[in-house]
Amino acid sequence: MDQGQKRKDITKVAKLYYYGNMTQDEIAQMMGISRPKVSRMLAAAHQYNIVHIEIRDPLFSNTEVAEKIRSHFDLKKVVVVPTGQNPSDAKDNIGKAASEYLNSCIVNGMKIGISWGTTLNAFVNRFQCAKAFPDANVIQLVGASYSQSMHMDGRELVKTLARKLNCQYSLLQAPMLVHNPTLLELFMEEPETIDHFNLLKKLDIAFVGLGSSNYKNSVVYKAKYLDASEAKKLSQMELCDICGHQIDIDGKEPETILSNRLISIPLNSLAQIPMVMGLCAGNDKTRSIISAIHGGYLNGLIIDEIAAISLLEAEKL
Repeated sequence: MDQGQKRKDITKVAKLYYYGNMTQDEIAQMMGISRPKVSRMLAAAHQYNIVHIEIRDPLFSNTEVAEKIRSHFDLKKVVVVPTGQNPSDAKDNIGKAASEYLNSCIVNGMKIGISWGTTLNAFVNRFQCAKAFPDANVIQLVGASYSQSMHMDGRELVKTLARKLNCQYSLLQAPMLVHNPTLLELFMEEPETIDHFNLLKKLDIAFVGLGSSNYKNSVVYKAKYLDASEAKKLSQMELCDICGHQIDIDGKEPETILSNRLISIPLNSLAQIPMVMGLCAGNDKTRSIISAIHGGYLNGLIIDEIAAISLLEAEKL
């Protein structure tokens, strides 16, 4: 099927659904296709901007919701941004807000930590700076994914942000996970590693992503450090991810198949940073946010409306 006919069919399905108030089952029967295909076509209608949905609710104020979340969790800063039409819009809006926040507080000599992930990638892409900060330093928090297709590797994010600030940077020249704990012990004895981890104890601010407990969305699975069965087993423990560390709802790090293999900022060092901003979107990050806050690893959030609503519901606010 050519793209023109595909778009016509998607438009037809969208009109039947939104204008005709037909159910997906009714549309499937009318057009002689499966219900899942109707669902996919409706999703594509949003992706192709055939359908644009605008929700107008004067009673829902992102500023008020942000303050409610900030006060409830006793955080220093919370920003809630519009979700937009799709996850990419939400991440882009979060990236823009994170860029504005960094511009509002950066000073020369500041040490900035950054992890990895698609939302962090949106932040770095969005960031623009009007002046140089040559004595600032951007520092990699987590070992590399070594994936060229994920557009979220920490090394590239660090170098790009440093270039935009015209400042120094420090890379963690290692993978996020090693196969053997002995390798980790040897690596941590290297002088260059010792220097890098000493820098991690002196950070002024850090920007981190949060992983969900769904193994298909986990960084370690996407980066192919774990196969599907290993990732699924880890997922069954209902843990969340922050800088590669697997934490429970109380923010504790239990023994897992990743223990003594992770090359990342230690959780106790993360908790000592004056400002750690968690950047994430969607309802599947609710447990991760709560876990990270309970552990004392976050004192700021930049999230989208869906994540905010999910947090409000989870905490009965």
